[in-house]
Amino acid sequence: MNCYSCDNAAINACKRCAKTYCADHGNATYCAECLAPSSAMPSFNLYRGALLFMLVGTAVAIFLLVRPPGESSGSSTVSVGKVTPTVTPPGGAAPSATSSVSEPPQSSGTPEVNETDAAGTPTPDTAATAEPTVGFREYVVQEGDSLYGIAEATIAPGDDIDAYARAIANLNGWTLDDAPLVPGDTIQLPPLPE
Repeated sequence: MNCYSCDNAAINACKRCAKTYCADHGNATYCAECLAPSSAMPSFNLYRGALLFMLVGTAVAIFLLVRPPGESSGSSTVSVGKVTPTVTPPGGAAPSATSSVSEPPQSSGTPEVNETDAAGTPTPDTAATAEPTVGFREYVVQEGDSLYGIAEATIAPGDDIDAYARAIANLNGWTLDDAPLVPGDTIQLPPLPE
């Protein structure tokens, strides 16, 4: 067998390209063509793939930087006006003992009798006959409370405080700038996500 580059007798075969070569055109393992710096460069397809990968990564990074605040994946958003029952599991995300958040009273469907009218006939308690708002919670306003302070104290972990404060204001018929918080008043809070 002869060397791929000259007419000398071949002493070895290249482990990369399997060409036979002489002592002048290779070393103990590779031929001279495989040892050339130009053969060590990656292919054009590898460059093209790397460029495509960098462009996709740049597009994802730009999207993450310019998306509107408050959008998040995986966490539920605060929705006001939707009546969906929520059940807090025992030992779950229930309010702490120091918090003044309370669940609305549940009605059994029969009116409670509290007073009698002038003729001695029992009259049903009008507050007891009203259906409670399912899923919404109540909060008793304390001295020094602010809308954002209430939102921070009662928000579910991972939710947006600004959106939650807006939801509290909308639920009670207020705006963020005009929230008449009077100590002792009871306000409605949106339900916690399940």
